[in-house]
Amino acid sequence: MIRIYLIVLISAFFIRCTMDDGLPANTQLLENPDLASSDGSISPWMAFSEPGFTLGSSTEVFRSSNRSLFIENRDSLNTNSGTWRQSYNGPMPSKGRKLVLRAFLKGEDVALKGAESNVYISIRAFPVEDSKGNTFGRYVTTQNQIGVSGTFDWTQLRLTLPNTPEEVDNIVVYLVMGSRTTGKIYFDDITLTVE
Repeated sequence: MIRIYLIVLISAFFIRCTMDDGLPANTQLLENPDLASSDGSISPWMAFSEPGFTLGSSTEVFRSSNRSLFIENRDSLNTNSGTWRQSYNGPMPSKGRKLVLRAFLKGEDVALKGAESNVYISIRAFPVEDSKGNTFGRYVTTQNQIGVSGTFDWTQLRLTLPNTPEEVDNIVVYLVMGSRTTGKIYFDDITLTVE
């Protein structure tokens, strides 16, 4: 009798662990992370350009494959920002799973001209707040953590959302050149993995 009870208990434990795991470790959530889609497009990456910023893709400067994304601004008084983003809408990681965003950046004459100036990456879980009105742990950014400036070769930025929150419909990744930041920044090999 004890043996049957132990078998049932162990089986229930393994079934529960399997159900809670959700997506396996090292699952890549972003599409076209190296911008090497077979049709040559940068889809599903979407540009959000405010006046003064130029966003595009470069086939002359890249880290891997044959293309990178870029954001450029030449006006030091421009208080707008330029943003690339991609939304993940597939099966969500289980609550508590860690998400790691990695992106490689290359800069040309990047200068920070104000207190809010920066180049950064971020992760946001939507909706912005859960059904209890909780917003904690649903957004993380490298803004104000790093000071990317000057001309530099490919450098990796890494950002961790330590615990996937409950009630997530989609996850959005942002690649941003903030206000009063001048120069040109390239992004390549952008991944969001479940760990």
